[in-house]
Amino acid sequence: MELFNELLIKLDSVLIFFYRVTDNPVAGFFLGTFILCLACAIIGGYAALGFSVINRKHIGKLYSETVSMHNLSVKAITVKDKINYNNCNKLANEAFGRYFFAQFGEGASALLPVPFALAWMQLRFQEVSFPLPFTIPGIGETASYPFIFIFLYILCRILFRKIRNKLPFANRMIQKILANDTSEKMLSFSDLIKPNQYNH
Repeated sequence: MELFNELLIKLDSVLIFFYRVTDNPVAGFFLGTFILCLACAIIGGYAALGFSVINRKHIGKLYSETVSMHNLSVKAITVKDKINYNNCNKLANEAFGRYFFAQFGEGASALLPVPFALAWMQLRFQEVSFPLPFTIPGIGETASYPFIFIFLYILCRILFRKIRNKLPFANRMIQKILANDTSEKMLSFSDLIKPNQYNH
């Protein structure tokens, strides 16, 4: 905990700079918080991409297994093989569960900088709040730093998704992830219905 506090103190002089760019304290707060959120989105975005690159073979294998078992279950039900459908569907659900939790690690790594940013903001802006034009359930009539941070952070995550292909190394990382995609596509029941069935 002491190391964490020392890190925040060292970062303080860098982070607070952006809050003091303008003489207007309100504009400075929003500008500084936006830059902080953008930095969190970019750092977290690269962390998530790095996680996916490192684990791409494992995640790709789990996804392939999920698709394969799902497709077998769809084919089984179309020939009214209930036993094989149940077996394949169970295996598909288990594979999807493993795939989902593997993907969860990517989401967690994307959020890695957020606790640090919020901890620093608590040190600096714990007493700061802004009146809202209307009451929000669970928030009230004023918005404090966590509400503003989360709102701006969501916008910055959307922005990062739009610009990440143009950022250094990001496009190369994305190509590595996509190169590991399974060639088998997930089937739906409509894919297995013969066209001439509609002609009767």
